[in-house]
Amino acid sequence: MNARLFAPTHRARMAVALGAAAATLTLSACGASPAAKIEEAGGEAAASMGSAEPVRSPASANPAGKVVDFDPVRDLDITDGRIGVRTQDALTIGTPEEIEQGRGARHELDESCGEASANAGTFAVACDGEIKLFGQREETISTDKPVTAATVASSGEVLAASDSERKVWVFDGGELKDTIDVARETDQLQAVPVDGQRDSVVRTNRFDTTIQDVDWSGSRQGGTLRVGLGVGKVRGGEHGLVLAADSTGNQIHVYTTDDIIRLQQSAPVPEAPWDAAWDRAQRLAWVSSLTSNTATGYDISQGVPVRKKHFATVADAQSMITLDDGTVLAASASGDGIQFVAPSDQTDSE
Repeated sequence: MNARLFAPTHRARMAVALGAAAATLTLSACGASPAAKIEEAGGEAAASMGSAEPVRSPASANPAGKVVDFDPVRDLDITDGRIGVRTQDALTIGTPEEIEQGRGARHELDESCGEASANAGTFAVACDGEIKLFGQREETISTDKPVTAATVASSGEVLAASDSERKVWVFDGGELKDTIDVARETDQLQAVPVDGQRDSVVRTNRFDTTIQDVDWSGSRQGGTLRVGLGVGKVRGGEHGLVLAADSTGNQIHVYTTDDIIRLQQSAPVPEAPWDAAWDRAQRLAWVSSLTSNTATGYDISQGVPVRKKHFATVADAQSMITLDDGTVLAASASGDGIQFVAPSDQTDSE
């Protein structure tokens, strides 16, 4: 457990032990049939386990902060102070001011391209037959692998995965360097910086709601954990922190990945969470909840997440990031705009 993120209390150790015991999923269990997984989990809620999709929000009412017009947003990401906004046919990159003023650099993308993953100043997008890099690195890597997700490590390697094959590919200098077998196909792939060592890399699969770390320097897959009942999006933070929204189970899950992936905390959140984001300035884990059009910030330093702040969001806030000053951005997937919410516009929950 990283002392900079969590307080090493007895209560915290108990919470971690109980959470890990409940959530850890062995690799052999990942290969079980859907019926066996449902029976194993038990309860009526398990009948809808896996294959999570975002619910449709009601119309928004008085969203906090400032809202700027934007096309429907598929995803937001940020690295080195630059924001990437993924819409249906483009990735727009710019500073917060440029995005707010509609002056970001627009990069056209075709329908085969997946989401953008940001790290080390670069945005990576996997498309049919190639991996496109934007930002600090402007590069296109051609490949015959069926890549649908990609990310860039701080050391320069590019990792890619597929929603049709159980592989992760590592590219170095534009050339395929390694192929790693993983537990299942991949929906999301993210590199996460860790102090003093190579980045962690995690991948998720929504069908069986799992998250797995990839020991890419050791050329092997890591451990696989179940993310509640239905994983939405995952986000990396600092020191190997990873946050995940359990959309079906209405929880936020907190992982560390500096050694192997470990579940540290879980907590109930407002209904239908879809994205999460780490707020380094305020030390809060934020989660957006679609049914209620709300975002909630949790203090994770005390062993169990404690609700500290909240605000009303735009409708269908399926993407969320934070800025260095604690401002939260929430983006609508249905064209309600991008919302900038400074700390002064966030409501204390105590």
